[in-house]
Parts: sequence; C-alpha cells; structure tokens
Amino acid sequence: MPYTFPKFDTPIPLDAQRTWTAAFDSYDQRNENLYYLISIHEAGREINRFMVQLFPSWAGEDWAKPAFTEGLRAELQKYAAAGNTNTTYTGPLVPGR
Repeated sequence: MPYTFPKFDTPIPLDAQRTWTAAFDSYDQRNENLYYLISIHEAGREINRFMVQLFPSWAGEDWAKPAFTEGLRAELQKYAAAGNTNTTYTGPLVPGR
C-alpha cells in the first residue's frame, strides 16, 4: 500500500488574526526532500502562498507513525510563522490545491 503524505487543510493558528494550511506537493526520493505548499490566511482570506522544502531528519524509518506527522506539522509551522520560502522550486502553485 503506497504511503499518503499528510495534508494540513484545517486552519492552524499562527496568531490572533492569521492561520495556515499546507498541501503536499511532491517528494524528491533521490534527495529525500519533501515539498509542501503553505497558505497563510487572514480573516478567512488567503494572503500569502509559498513552497517549502523539508528534509525529514526527525522521521526515522517509519513515516506512518504519528511522530512523523507531528514533526512535519512543527516544521511547517516554523515556515508559516516566518512567512517565506526556503527553496527556488515553486511547483505549479495552482489555486485551490
């Protein structure tokens, strides 16, 4: 059974006004990098969208464990709070992803 990377489509608070969501974009198996598209929302409206590249060093061998998802959420939270990308890869950035 193929692994399905987690998505974070329920808004997660950044502060009193802003939330974030993240959608899985792709996995670069050769370099073991994950790419997620983060969306920042304010007052129910998207105000920023950017791609992040993550190397899942915390993951270990079994990505199906809850610890992987929690580590991934924590890493995405850091980038969402900073509000900017760490990669030149933009992905398709398709609205509504």
